[in-house]
Amino acid sequence: MPTESRPDQAPAPDRSKKSTASPKYPGIAITCNGNQLFAEHVEVRVTEGGVFYPITPSTEGGEIYQQAYAEGKLDVWGKQKIAIETEGEHSAQGGATALAVTGRRVVNFTSGQGLAYAMEQYYHAPGKCSTMVLEVGARALTKHALNVHCGHDDVYAALDTGWTILFAKDAQQAADQGVILRKVNELALNPGMNVQDGMLTTHSERMYLKPEAELLREFLGANDDTIDCPTEAQRELFGPTRRRVPAMMDLKAPILLGPVQNQEHHMNGVVARRNNFNEYILGFLEQAYAEWGDLTGRRYGLVDQYRCEDADTVFVSLGCAAENIEEACDYLREQRNAKVGSIHINVIRPFPEAAVVEALRGKTNVIVIERTDEGMAGDNPLGRDIRTALSKALECHKLGKGDIPPLTPEDTPRLFNGSYGIGSRDFRPEHVLGAYEFATGATSRNDGATAADGASYFTLGIDHPYAVISKDTPSLLPEGAIAVRFHSIGGWGMITTGKNMGEIVGSFGHHIAEANPEYDEEGRLKEKLFIMANPKYGSEKKGAPTNYYLTVAPERIRVNCELNHVDVVLCCDPKAFTHTNPLAGINKGGCLVWESSDTPENAWERIPPHYRQFVKDNGIRVFILPGFEIAKAATERPDLQLRMQGNSFLGAFFRVSSFLQDHQIGEDEYETVIRKQYEKKFGRFGHAVVESNMTVMHEGFKRVTEIDYGEIDAKDRSNMRLDPLGPVSYTHLTLPTTLCMFRYRWWGCR
Repeated sequence: MPTESRPDQAPAPDRSKKSTASPKYPGIAITCNGNQLFAEHVEVRVTEGGVFYPITPSTEGGEIYQQAYAEGKLDVWGKQKIAIETEGEHSAQGGATALAVTGRRVVNFTSGQGLAYAMEQYYHAPGKCSTMVLEVGARALTKHALNVHCGHDDVYAALDTGWTILFAKDAQQAADQGVILRKVNELALNPGMNVQDGMLTTHSERMYLKPEAELLREFLGANDDTIDCPTEAQRELFGPTRRRVPAMMDLKAPILLGPVQNQEHHMNGVVARRNNFNEYILGFLEQAYAEWGDLTGRRYGLVDQYRCEDADTVFVSLGCAAENIEEACDYLREQRNAKVGSIHINVIRPFPEAAVVEALRGKTNVIVIERTDEGMAGDNPLGRDIRTALSKALECHKLGKGDIPPLTPEDTPRLFNGSYGIGSRDFRPEHVLGAYEFATGATSRNDGATAADGASYFTLGIDHPYAVISKDTPSLLPEGAIAVRFHSIGGWGMITTGKNMGEIVGSFGHHIAEANPEYDEEGRLKEKLFIMANPKYGSEKKGAPTNYYLTVAPERIRVNCELNHVDVVLCCDPKAFTHTNPLAGINKGGCLVWESSDTPENAWERIPPHYRQFVKDNGIRVFILPGFEIAKAATERPDLQLRMQGNSFLGAFFRVSSFLQDHQIGEDEYETVIRKQYEKKFGRFGHAVVESNMTVMHEGFKRVTEIDYGEIDAKDRSNMRLDPLGPVSYTHLTLPTTLCMFRYRWWGCR
């Protein structure tokens, strides 16, 4: 359970000079990941049933819901819940729809292949007036290979199922839109999918605002409330009023639901949904977004626009890429005086054609980037929808009338369409800049094609003839940020350590904000410390190299990518130099903390000679830490000795970085916050486990040791191998048969 802090004891803000009132429900500050935010702090609190099957990266949502059911947690109206883990995603979605049409609020969690496997179950849910919410961690579908990371092709596959589909650019929006979508579903009598990026958002540790219980009760109302029917079709079905969540399947009042229909009737029901149900949804969404904004101060719309007022070039995207793009837009404006902006599509079904046309009106270039590639279609899916909307707007201008705002040819932009980030391929600032340079004619694709040649498609982040990239590679992290990169091995506890560090830093941030409170223009307490933490690991996980990225900054962090500009490297893997370069991207004066049981005098010899000059030239401070030795002394369990090693590096981070000094955090506060986090994380395993983790952390803080620079040509022991042994009489050196390191490259030796 993430730690919560609410500034109940803080002095009231002086609002005498405020232009707007404080929102009624500003939210409760917490530090957690995206899955925890929407599952634990939204769905567990507003639903009576969860039906699901585990699939990465949405598994944690179901686990959280199952735990809440096992603990007997009630929703905010005091009602019990049920949790059902089925034998597969297909049956999970069938069960969720069935439970929803009995008048209950229901949630399902799925991703990727799970969404595709359940596909036939989605089509019949709208016709049964299901109001459930499907929480999706968008994941790449298996194509030429399996991938469990982020992609949008799973969601795109469901675009024609008749569900309302919302997309969030961060977990805060996903949590908020989960509530907004449920309200709209219950007005429109249509199910909905609430989508966020798998792994990149679902597993991102950040500081968020969870909704207050009073907000959920006021905004949603109880599922058995009686409400006025909002449409003529509903009045025809139910009369002037109805239950907020209709019990379509009710043994006391049976109706015919989901029958077999032949030629005479089936088409009637299909097309009737268009004007009787579908056409009201965008209006309901606009009303719900406005109401949520008034209550919370967190405002969304059908589309979100960033610095688009004077922009001649705009990006259009779905998901967390939008935040990277926004940061890059700031950079382009400041460094190149470019007029560039970003648009995020919050509602992808029903597609908000009028809002998109108005957002793009008068722009010169529109750069649509998507986490998929449909090479056999005219464009990728979002690009097709945008082209359709613009084409219809042009037709409206030609005819002088139509269903959406007219658009003149002069006000119609040129569209570029790019693929990026498929399978969580890293999406970096230089990719955004490269796309901008290509669209504005400043650079070409790898194959030499340019925008002037008529080329409109490009790809980002891979070596491909159609790829574009900028030579400009800025960090785009906030000024004053501390960027940390972990190197470890799957199963060694690095992910747990990273999560703990994120939540600990978040707790410090809450304390700092409350100790010296400042308030924004709407009267909300200003946070003064922000975190962004993300794991990177493959589907093989255990035993393979892994990374974890964490940034701490005095302002909100929008860049969500692998960190190539870092201040601290925590290298839990003693053999890291044999398969990677943990020094890559480390800033001048940065710190490397490296797992080693060597003496400080010998540790220098473990650094490959070709990196030693870089260390000296850039003033890199190198520290060693016997993490395994510390963990072995704290527990006799071999599995815990591996997993607890990471905790020693947590202590080392606070020792070697300037974090505690920068924020004037004393020893007592440091001890209290970490103990509270360990009790929350490990308390269920008993007092001894908490104490052993505290011991490992303390020892890491105490025993991390800085080494002195040695000679560049000192002995090279970086391959981590002992000298080979042979018969006493054998005079020739015996080499290993594979993976010999020769200078800077690996060679298979013969």
